Amino acid sequence: MSSLSLVSGVLPAALLILGGLSLLWLAAGRTRHLLVVVPAAAAAAGTLTLLLWYLAESVFHWWDASLPRLLYIYAGLGIFAVILAVLRIKGSEGISGRVLPLTAAALALLAVSVTVNASYAQYPTVASLFDPAGPVSGSLPERDPSSAAGLPATTEATWVPPQDQPAAGSVYSVTIPGSVSGYKSNPALIYLPPAYLANPAAVNLPVLVLIHGQPGAPNDWLVGGQLKQMMDTFAAGHNGLAPVVVMPDASNAGNANWPLCVDSDISSSGTYLAVDLPAWVRQHLASGLNGGSQWAVAGYSYGGTCAMQLATNYPDAYPTFIDISGETGPMISSGRGNLIKTYFGGDESRFKAQNALDRLASTSFPNSAGIVAVGTGDSIYEPQGKQVYAAAKAAGMDVTLQELPGGHSWQVWKAGLGNNLDWLCRRLGILGS
Repeated sequence: MSSLSLVSGVLPAALLILGGLSLLWLAAGRTRHLLVVVPAAAAAAGTLTLLLWYLAESVFHWWDASLPRLLYIYAGLGIFAVILAVLRIKGSEGISGRVLPLTAAALALLAVSVTVNASYAQYPTVASLFDPAGPVSGSLPERDPSSAAGLPATTEATWVPPQDQPAAGSVYSVTIPGSVSGYKSNPALIYLPPAYLANPAAVNLPVLVLIHGQPGAPNDWLVGGQLKQMMDTFAAGHNGLAPVVVMPDASNAGNANWPLCVDSDISSSGTYLAVDLPAWVRQHLASGLNGGSQWAVAGYSYGGTCAMQLATNYPDAYPTFIDISGETGPMISSGRGNLIKTYFGGDESRFKAQNALDRLASTSFPNSAGIVAVGTGDSIYEPQGKQVYAAAKAAGMDVTLQELPGGHSWQVWKAGLGNNLDWLCRRLGILGS
């Protein structure tokens, strides 16, 4: 049961049918109900849906771009069901007269929730909803960098796994301090592959930094992205080897103004991700010790924008990147003018000095390589990704554009990483060319 898909297949289809039938039952009735009550309820639902749209996109800015209009239609149907249920309860007597409308409204709302989830694939299975992946309770198994002194980095060609090597990796929660940047951070998540956990352990593994979206948190990579399953599957096919994966907090500990992966008046997010984080990983995990050749950064949506920001501002730290559904540069919902005012004191030159497209236009990056992945159904982010790809190619990067089926959802974000693990690990040195 826990492995049942919440995105496609029997379960979401059944819930959608039940929700539709429930809505029809709530709308059914005598002539006056059909001609007066139902249209009035529909008008009220439409008004509340418009109010929801205004609050979501003009007041609270719940998303970093306009939500698909289809989702507001789903929300309107849910509101319509609740209004009809309330009206039925008011005109009914007895327990059944109250329970049945409530049950019908609940089924309609459940169908709406399943449909919205299918649009983003945030919860791909029943297990991801009721028993989401998370870090283990134990402490992070640290490793002193002296343990790798004088030894070459581990590769698939040289690694012989010990008999007691774990079958799977583990995820740990840890706070990575902003020693240089002063950046405030919520705990990061770190995936350690089986070879790292073995005894004797693999030496000096490469590092992949994964940045989440907005709104979002590191754990989204485990739930919607199924990161642990993805990396365990890769490791199982390569003698337990996989990169150490670091999923930092990109929100600046929940700052009302997210830091945009730049150094600004808000915080030194760029320095944190390109200086503090690598230094901490090398010191505490003895991984990525050979410099940028062992480091990659990837992200989706806001995190994809961050990946390109880091690749263009810190090419020595992150010469390898995957930008999945990212934007053309740092953005906030209130516009570029407000961004420059809030983050850079109104000084546009400070913004341009770190903006990816401006960096790509003025600087050559012959040693950088990356992938720009876009969803073919993503009308907002697909054209921006293609613009970034063209600019990166013109700047001398070894870059590939991948057009994947799907919209601005985990269908694209998960594939944008999973489909490219072999390329990534060849680039980072685990796999042979």
